[in-house]
Amino acid sequence: MNYNTPTDRLLQILVALGQADEALSAKELSLQLAQPLSSTYRHLKTLLRWGLAEDNGHGRYLPGPACLQLANKFDREALLVSQALPELKRLAELSRESVALMVPSNGQAICIELIDSPQPLRCCYQKGLAQPLLVGASARVLLAHMAPERSEAILHEQGVDADGIAVYLQSFIAIRDQGYAVSLGEIDDGIWGVSAPVLDSRNRLHGAISLMAPAIRAQQNSERLTRWTREVALRVGARLD
Repeated sequence: MNYNTPTDRLLQILVALGQADEALSAKELSLQLAQPLSSTYRHLKTLLRWGLAEDNGHGRYLPGPACLQLANKFDREALLVSQALPELKRLAELSRESVALMVPSNGQAICIELIDSPQPLRCCYQKGLAQPLLVGASARVLLAHMAPERSEAILHEQGVDADGIAVYLQSFIAIRDQGYAVSLGEIDDGIWGVSAPVLDSRNRLHGAISLMAPAIRAQQNSERLTRWTREVALRVGARLD
């Protein structure tokens, strides 16, 4: 993906800080994003001034406290979250498994809401966690319901070659026909997942409802869990009309 303007490059740094597993130095950001080091320092100064980045005291940078304000505002007022939350809670109570609301953003599937399973043995996932739009039920169901040119571009950016992209596109036909995608151990060993798209009446993609559980437990009830997940996704989509 090309980032040509100074604003694009500043926001690219902010997103990179949010996606990183640990604090990053300016040099690491510069190399990762293919930006000049001088520009990286200049953009970091702007982010620091606005509270969108924070220096950990060792020349390494993290998202700043203003990001929390934005996240809290998103939680309170995001339409998709507000419409989906009652259904997520219902699905979690019914299934006793972990349930997430996933959306595509910047080549990733991001969890914007999560209801944890009450059971001691459960899938360890977190709200705000992101994964590449490449593997897993959530990623594949989101890609399958995007415009083909968009999903192809994302797969290309993830390093998938032409033959691999053709395999993905063929698999998307079945996902759209059946209305869900299933994964087993694609991201975490021993974890089964099912994901169904949230589509409005115009067939526009808003996100996906995903249920995750230990495979040893979920595979015994996979048909029921899949049906419940699909029904919840359909109800959430109907609320968005």
